[in-house]
Amino acid sequence: MLRCLVIDDERIAREGLLEFIKQFDFLGVVGDYANALESLDLIRNKEVDLIFLDIEMPGIKGIRFAEMIGDLPVMIIFTTAYAEYALKGYKVNAIGYLLKPIFFEDFEKAVLKAKTWHELRHAEDSASEYLFFRENAVSHRIVITDIVYVKSLQNYVQLFLKDKRVVIVHTTLKAIQELLPAQKFIQLHRSYLAQKACITSVDGQFAHVPSAALPIARDRKQLLAELLTQREAGDR
Repeated sequence: MLRCLVIDDERIAREGLLEFIKQFDFLGVVGDYANALESLDLIRNKEVDLIFLDIEMPGIKGIRFAEMIGDLPVMIIFTTAYAEYALKGYKVNAIGYLLKPIFFEDFEKAVLKAKTWHELRHAEDSASEYLFFRENAVSHRIVITDIVYVKSLQNYVQLFLKDKRVVIVHTTLKAIQELLPAQKFIQLHRSYLAQKACITSVDGQFAHVPSAALPIARDRKQLLAELLTQREAGDR
């Protein structure tokens, strides 16, 4: 269950969010506050997974508060009546942004995204050689070294596996990259990650892996060339 905290100086706004939260069995309320600073102990004790945080509040603003807790393992969905804050919200790694008045459909999309992120970050034994990914209602246990490459499709990613399977996960490339060991995977392009050991050659604008040619961003070419040079030296 995602442990939720609601922070908003307006009582009616807090009550509305609390009612929405009750509609989902994977959400639970651990508190609601009119003043963000009063919630610090709860957050620092790692008793919160998800915060619904208003931006424009008396005293400390939501953006500033998010910066204060930026090193803590908590997800933030901003709630505000001011659309111009959206960009600032994403600069502090908010996973969602709800514009007041908040509609249930928008709330549902935001919390489903939070649920996916939570599952990916806390996948069972994620530090081991395998991870769990959910595709629709099915959970897949995937050995990390079986992932040849990852392709981003806006709000989804495709995992291309050595056995030719393709698993589609509702998340971002960045979230996947944070789960995969950096020593084994390299970002080739804003839309592609590849397992280093699966890259067989580089030809012009493309890196070749089994059954695919993946585009290489201009600023990644040198890094990839160094990787292949090191591998060749190690094989000698």
